[in-house]
Amino acid sequence: MPKHRSDRERSEILNRYAQRLVHRGGERELHWYRRAAQADPSWAAPWFNIGLAHKYRGEWAESLQANRAALERQGDHAGACWNLGIAATALSDWSSTREAWRKYGVGLPEGEGPIEAGLGAMVLRVDLDDSGEAVWAERIDPARARILNVPLPGSGHRYADIVLHDGAMQGTRKVEGREYPVFNALGLWQASAYATYEALIETPAPETLAALVERVREGQGESKGQVEDWTHSVRYLCKACAEGDHDHDDSAEPIPHTHFQLGIAATDEAWLRGVLDDWLGAHPQARLLEFGRVFPADVTP
Repeated sequence: MPKHRSDRERSEILNRYAQRLVHRGGERELHWYRRAAQADPSWAAPWFNIGLAHKYRGEWAESLQANRAALERQGDHAGACWNLGIAATALSDWSSTREAWRKYGVGLPEGEGPIEAGLGAMVLRVDLDDSGEAVWAERIDPARARILNVPLPGSGHRYADIVLHDGAMQGTRKVEGREYPVFNALGLWQASAYATYEALIETPAPETLAALVERVREGQGESKGQVEDWTHSVRYLCKACAEGDHDHDDSAEPIPHTHFQLGIAATDEAWLRGVLDDWLGAHPQARLLEFGRVFPADVTP
């Protein structure tokens, strides 16, 4: 048997063994991928898998290096090309990022530095459990998106965060007959200036909340924010939804309610308190039962 054939067979055995260790954590997976790469130095697959393992650990320099090694061995390896683009984006290595996306075949606007491609709306899974929270986001480029909702504090994200997301589309989400891609978040790329506040409001006239929402969103001067009705609008995207197997009904009318849990994004707490005080003064039947910042740190008295 030719030597290069036996090297490949040995490398394939070691590569398959490493793949069985993916969900066990620790360093064993990477160890055996490296052994596979040593067994056949010409084969791209172990290097791609090394890059993949580093990607899911958030070890971006190592992921970039491994994906480059995979592409040196197989120049048309699509997965290595895409993951190189993600790793380079995470590192703000814009020349490598643009090189990777163009090599993959992604059309990009001309220029240097950060990419502003405006790729449209998407659904971002910020918690990867089957019951994980999903938020709307605007894709900036093939690997980054800006969050448009006010996420729950447990997600570790806030309104207007720029988040790095994976390249594999996790199905679609259908809303009003239109389908939007679903992607998994990989981590925070740039934190927004907004803090997340929670306001628990009791009111017999829910329609009056529209004035509060409008006031927060319109803002005044440099101060403005976003409001999310966590009572009714928080969505958890189940695995079947993400994969397009079925669709929850978003058209149902919410159950009448007198207590509302609002998530509010703002950059100026004093301004936000003033907005709430003004709204409460104009609607004396309403009561603010609780208010405080819940992310990035709970400083409620």
